[in-house]
Amino acid sequence: MGITIGAMLLEIQTLYQQHNQSCFLYLSSEVIKIFGSDPSCASYLTCLIQTLFNHTIQLLRTIQDFTARPDIADDCFLLASRCIRYCPDLFVPTEIFPRLVDCAMAGVTIQHREACKSILCFLSDTFDLAKSPEGEKYRDLINTIVLQRGATLARIMIASLTGALPSGRLEEVSYVLLSLSRAFGGNMLNWTRDCIALIPPQALTDSERSRFLTIISDASSGSSLGSLTDRFAEISEVCRRNKAVQDIVQAALQPHDLAFMVAPQHS
Repeated sequence: MGITIGAMLLEIQTLYQQHNQSCFLYLSSEVIKIFGSDPSCASYLTCLIQTLFNHTIQLLRTIQDFTARPDIADDCFLLASRCIRYCPDLFVPTEIFPRLVDCAMAGVTIQHREACKSILCFLSDTFDLAKSPEGEKYRDLINTIVLQRGATLARIMIASLTGALPSGRLEEVSYVLLSLSRAFGGNMLNWTRDCIALIPPQALTDSERSRFLTIISDASSGSSLGSLTDRFAEISEVCRRNKAVQDIVQAALQPHDLAFMVAPQHS
């Protein structure tokens, strides 16, 4: 069976690189779901993951690339989440993983609903893995990756909460902020403090800043998503209360103008 699967997966890799069609990413995510935990398929799946993600990262370098290829973005990060769930050993310890985190950061503010949700899910899956018993062996690695990017990542997610993404993404954005806070408590509080300090007082008062920091602190302490979503929504509404305020907040946070350097591929 392994040889048959290997030939099929090689064909998927070849066709994807030739045609750039998202169906090959989706098909691969189904393969991972079925065979991801099968040791006899590990070498074939490792090759598949590396090839597909390496090629996709070249296609998705900027938010404009994501906007032009939402189907690729959607199925790429669906595949990434399934790799985390079904075969983390083949994915997380590899050089492609931090590059995909960078890729997610570049595209998370995409307006396409399904693509955005897939990226947000990948990010929260990453943070949750670092906190889970099953992910203990990856914790130091994930911590290193996130700590290097934490200030920028927090700024993007706070910008997403406060207007860079539609309010319909509130629950998913709130969960990413919750997961990030649980995994990186004190660091996340500092990143948030530095981030909201950029927002002028006419958009966010000192009292509202304090409330925001309290929400992050409570998230770090283990509060549930249900108890925090409404509180995140209040902050979101404050920063979206009219177009002028929303423009001030987004101009201060500049989520689309932050520089990302995708880690180079090692030969």
